[in-house]
Amino acid sequence: MFVSNTSKINQEKSKNFEKIKYFSIVTKDITQKTNVYLYLRKNGFSEHYLKNLRNKENVILVNKSPATAKTILENGDLIEIDKNPYKPTNIKKVFKDIDVVYEDENYLLVNKPPLLATMPTKSHYDDNLAGRILAYLNDNNFTLRVFNRLDREASGLILISKDAIPHQFTEILKKEYVALCHGNLEKEVVIEKPILTINNNGINEMKRVISPLGQYAKTILTPIKQLNDMTFIKAKITKGRTHQIRLHSSFINHPLIGDKIYGIKDDFSHTFLHLKSLSFHNNLFNKTYSFEINFPKEFEDIINEKRP
Repeated sequence: MFVSNTSKINQEKSKNFEKIKYFSIVTKDITQKTNVYLYLRKNGFSEHYLKNLRNKENVILVNKSPATAKTILENGDLIEIDKNPYKPTNIKKVFKDIDVVYEDENYLLVNKPPLLATMPTKSHYDDNLAGRILAYLNDNNFTLRVFNRLDREASGLILISKDAIPHQFTEILKKEYVALCHGNLEKEVVIEKPILTINNNGINEMKRVISPLGQYAKTILTPIKQLNDMTFIKAKITKGRTHQIRLHSSFINHPLIGDKIYGIKDDFSHTFLHLKSLSFHNNLFNKTYSFEINFPKEFEDIINEKRP
């Protein structure tokens, strides 16, 4: 059957609309002339997100019809906007298991095991959490957005946004870590020491240092249980700089066990640092989420004094 060029173009546009996942908003409280851009900006959508909307086609609908950021709105109009007007993440998919703690249409919360890199690097290209997540979600249009990262050696909760809408409206409220440190920490310690990243010919070095030239960082370490030559501790942080807990613990002469960068020589294969609980708030839906998970088994064994 003969198909005209116009028909082919319309078919392609229809396919593009079908691929897009839209987020719907019904307008209200419009008291003066406003367009899609101004309305969304007023309601908390980021400039970065709106810039990407403006630069793509078919990503804005008003009352089911194609629109632009300049389309004038009235109260009661239905705006539909692309949930993810960004380029998809292009890394190798890794078809291995992930430990899913929670999942809905907006978020994926996983429990990362120790000794698994969060993101791909030259030395961890074939297996990393990001690659596992892409394989798990199996969506070629997915753009990976990780709210919090953990060192390769650390374990615990990592929160992922499924699209750009929840990502820009989510606030991390609280992160609580637990760790094992060398020596007996007898009372709570507050460490406020700036952390500096050393840059060597444009490349950040792995090891961070405490320096007045660094960025502000605050760590509160609280002892939970004495374990002969080590202490089971709780850690709360402000700012969350790279290696913050590890560096601050070492600064007060209580380095984390297994820490090969800031610690002392011991027989443990990795740093015993675990993000046990996480709370976050979605400002768009005014909803708070709180999660807490168990320790890895080897962590539990040491706490219960079943030393390897």
